[in-house]
Amino acid sequence: MSSRRSKRTLVDELIREFRVIGNQDNAFDNLAAERLGVNETDLHCLNIIENSGGLTAGELAALAGLTNGAVTGVLDRLERAGFATRVADPADRRRVNVEVTGSFYEHAARIWGPMAADWQSTLGRRFTTEELERIVDFLRATIEIGRRQLDRLRET
Repeated sequence: MSSRRSKRTLVDELIREFRVIGNQDNAFDNLAAERLGVNETDLHCLNIIENSGGLTAGELAALAGLTNGAVTGVLDRLERAGFATRVADPADRRRVNVEVTGSFYEHAARIWGPMAADWQSTLGRRFTTEELERIVDFLRATIEIGRRQLDRLRET
């Protein structure tokens, strides 16, 4: 008898572990938001802005699942905190892009820098380059699934 787990069992295990890491990430972000002096929604938006390299307020609203009015309030608070700025789009002066500031990166380095170093060290030791490529593929597949399911919920 084989001790190998079935593909279905492994996918179920991945889902469980993915949910655990999501909950752990939320707990970390709650503390990080507190340290930054912002609320969790504002931190979520900062994360989206930073990961995108900058985007419009409308794009931020769509990605964050917020109304345009709510995003205006978020951006006002983030600008007052010195963590985000609105800049004119050089290609279309009617558009305004939102970017994170150097001040945000300074604060973020103290919070997430040690975590990034731990990721590099631990994952670099534990996995081969090929295994890391597979993990990246897995995460990209989960992002695709999440986007499809988010769209499904928006439509119902």
